[in-house]
Amino acid sequence: MAELTAILLEWGLYGLIVAAFTEAFVSPILPDIILLPLMLSKPQEAIFLGTVATVASVLGGFVGYGIGYKIGAPAARKLIPAKYLDKIEGYLRENAKWAVFFAALAPIPYKFVCISAGAFRVNFTIFVMISIVARGKRFLLPGTLIYFLGPSAMELLSDYSNEAMWISLGLVAGCLLAY
Repeated sequence: MAELTAILLEWGLYGLIVAAFTEAFVSPILPDIILLPLMLSKPQEAIFLGTVATVASVLGGFVGYGIGYKIGAPAARKLIPAKYLDKIEGYLRENAKWAVFFAALAPIPYKFVCISAGAFRVNFTIFVMISIVARGKRFLLPGTLIYFLGPSAMELLSDYSNEAMWISLGLVAGCLLAY
């Protein structure tokens, strides 16, 4: 895995695109591992890099969703570890919108979210819209902070990452409820 990370980092923007796209259906490496060093090396491009990661991740999500849709729930149970699938399936049955949103933000590999959404026939439009918001939050929040604060943003993110996640989730939830 270290060799793959080194190669993707060497590829720069193209490595980020590969990591973000494939994480949605095969998950060889988290895009964050490529994204953050690239952002820190070029803070003036951090928002652009976050946008690229978001778009590539959502496009990869189409593939993951298609895989899940094609193979169905029984096959998804064989591909996805039970500890993830049981949680995702329960949430998808209760409220697919929130399940996709929180799972896309959580430390659950995004491929499990995409494949499960397809397997359990989550409305594709809802899946795409929620994925854009959730993946955008995941990749654009650090991009925005690094763009405006530079390398000191990493200290802020590492010190307050849990609090920042809950605050941003609260803000997004408040906006959605208001809408």
